[in-house]
Amino acid sequence: MIDYAQRQARLMRSLDADCFLVVHLETTDPDRASMFYLTGYHGFGVLMVTPERIHAYASRTNIGMASAEAPHLDWQVLDWEYQEAIVGLLRQHGFRRVGLASRRIGWLTGRALEAARVCQLIVDEDPVGCVRVIKDAEEIARIRHATEITEEALEDTLAIVHPGMTEGEVAWHLECEMRKRGAEAVGFDLIVSAGANSALPHHVPADQRLSSGDVLLFDIGASYRGYLSDITRVVSIGRAPDTLRRVYDIVLEANLAGLAAFAPGVSGPTVDKVARGVIERAGYGEQYSHGLSHGVGIEIHEAPVSAGAKAVAAYGPGMVCTAEPGIYLSGLGGIRIEDMLVITDSGCEVLSHFPKDRLIEVG
Repeated sequence: MIDYAQRQARLMRSLDADCFLVVHLETTDPDRASMFYLTGYHGFGVLMVTPERIHAYASRTNIGMASAEAPHLDWQVLDWEYQEAIVGLLRQHGFRRVGLASRRIGWLTGRALEAARVCQLIVDEDPVGCVRVIKDAEEIARIRHATEITEEALEDTLAIVHPGMTEGEVAWHLECEMRKRGAEAVGFDLIVSAGANSALPHHVPADQRLSSGDVLLFDIGASYRGYLSDITRVVSIGRAPDTLRRVYDIVLEANLAGLAAFAPGVSGPTVDKVARGVIERAGYGEQYSHGLSHGVGIEIHEAPVSAGAKAVAAYGPGMVCTAEPGIYLSGLGGIRIEDMLVITDSGCEVLSHFPKDRLIEVG
């Protein structure tokens, strides 16, 4: 059972403000994560969070959904002229100091609030994101189950992979298998990349057909009750080129070294350096083009470490993140091995268990 009152209290203790404004509106204010974290409601709406209560608003279209998903709140109808309505509500409540997340508030809403001058705006990067960095037992359980769904779907998919299939067909099979197992959606746009495409870290699967000798990279995840998983595994269609087989062993060594380095009090750059050092000593430093880790939870990239999100000084118990070193050889293929983990009191627990000790041949 999620204690939303505790989340509300933790947020307001972290702020020097009378109220914190959460705005999640179609096309303008993309703060679904804060809305869901603080209420359990997935849809569009506005929250005015105070230490005592949450004033909750949704459009006439969504108020039924909001009341069903978050019945502990007294949802009120939000008028269609959203920015004007928000200004009017702030004026009505008389809040003097209102907190905003600069990463989450839309330009239209920010401009309306500045122009209205109804309150002092206390702007921080992402206060709710900072509160979310420590996962409770229920959050970890949902992430663990999302990971299990992902791995079961991958196992089923590998049984039917064969030369001639397209990347898109493989991705669709994965999504279907995730949904059969209880996923409400994929966790992000699934990456299925074959052959030379696997050297493109964010390749979009399409009509590329699988061929014998290709490596096949899966960067995949499921959404389960609002929480996400994210793992990467690489297999080969028949026997892969010897170069990529050697690279696989190097990436696996980097993955294992990185996992062993995660612990409370250790910084993200320190762990990254451990895994990166394995790849650099093997002579592939220039072919490792991204960081080792990012946080995962309601969003696929969130604190404790994520591009565009405030990083914490050091890992602490309850933080969930990834370890995903990779080597990408243009024109030949890429290898990435990604696991999910949760920081514990003494080290970390790896949440993903799909086999990775060797480059598996399929098809």
